[in-house]
Amino acid sequence: MRERVVKAERHAFPSLLFSDGAPANLARWLRRTPEGQTLAETGTQDSAPRPSPEFGPRRHAERPAASASAAEPAPRVLILNHRCEDCVAVQEALQAAGCEVTLSRSVGETRRMLDRGGMTDRERPAVIVLNPLALTSGGVEAGLLAELQGDEPQVPVIILVEDLGELDEAELLEVPFRDFLLKPYTVRELVHRVELALRNGSETQRLRALARDLKGQVSVDFKTGLMSERQFRRVMDAEFARAQRHQLPLSLCLVDVDDFKGINDSTEYAFGDLVLAGVAAVLQANTRESDVPARFGGDEFAVLLPHTTPAESVKTAIRIREKVAAAAMSDARYSRQVTVSIGIDTYDGRLRGSAEDLLRRANRALQDAKRRGKDQVWLFSESATGPSGAGAEADNGV
Repeated sequence: MRERVVKAERHAFPSLLFSDGAPANLARWLRRTPEGQTLAETGTQDSAPRPSPEFGPRRHAERPAASASAAEPAPRVLILNHRCEDCVAVQEALQAAGCEVTLSRSVGETRRMLDRGGMTDRERPAVIVLNPLALTSGGVEAGLLAELQGDEPQVPVIILVEDLGELDEAELLEVPFRDFLLKPYTVRELVHRVELALRNGSETQRLRALARDLKGQVSVDFKTGLMSERQFRRVMDAEFARAQRHQLPLSLCLVDVDDFKGINDSTEYAFGDLVLAGVAAVLQANTRESDVPARFGGDEFAVLLPHTTPAESVKTAIRIREKVAAAAMSDARYSRQVTVSIGIDTYDGRLRGSAEDLLRRANRALQDAKRRGKDQVWLFSESATGPSGAGAEADNGV
């Protein structure tokens, strides 16, 4: 046994280290299992495969009933026993540990399960144990494992091998190969490896959920529910590249709340947040599904309009300006008439340029709209003679 472990350690599989503890029900089962019992000692190989039930989670009467207060379903373990070796002891041990076991006794049975449309979310296992016929990269069983994975998160695979030479093939598989056991092994060893894989899988899912939550915090502005500036800049770069590639127009509107500092100074910051949320609601209600509204910092917003000409973007901007002016911005204590100024620039899809150039010109148009009295829509034009290079007032020019 010591020689086998020393050889295995040369393959540098970190999951060979046993965890410090195990669930109470698993520990109780381990105390009932005679030390050193192996699969070979629990029975011989079947001379002929037994009839196979329908592939899917099976509930066994001998498994202890789950607590009524348990919030999580029992973890599902899929055993691909393609060598058709006796695994009754393994099944019983996993059931005693609180798992639901799905068994496939042949490559053909696994193939038929996938041909029926694969596994539903309810049937998807938390761990796969593979007892392979022929462990080769690019082989039939490697393909089946890849199909069983489905979408993220990937399912960890524990592979049972005859000798260390098979591990070289296992390392070439394009599946999340997490662990292995050399034959002969004890039932206790296998159950513990499954328990360790389940524990690691649970931690991985927790970290993935945390990463998604953090990504959402970065990409969404918490005050308005619109896209954040950082995420908007990424989208703007991608849309600009697409517009260049397909020679399509792309318009950008920068929207600034007029005299927002005065609103904050004469009311409360909470009312200022209400105003921002109100403007955001107008932007969402008056743009297309393909448009991208975002909060651009402070009292400023941005709306990216793919496949939109200057005339079409001006019409959208005028509608936004009018809807904001007509909106009721009030709460139990304060009420204010709110207006916005909007600067627009359009990339025609043909000339050279960058997303930053589009943003810079839209900002120059916005500054002209505010300088000329606010509550206006202003379209940038390179041919304009004004001090900022912006064109005529869009309300009168369209």
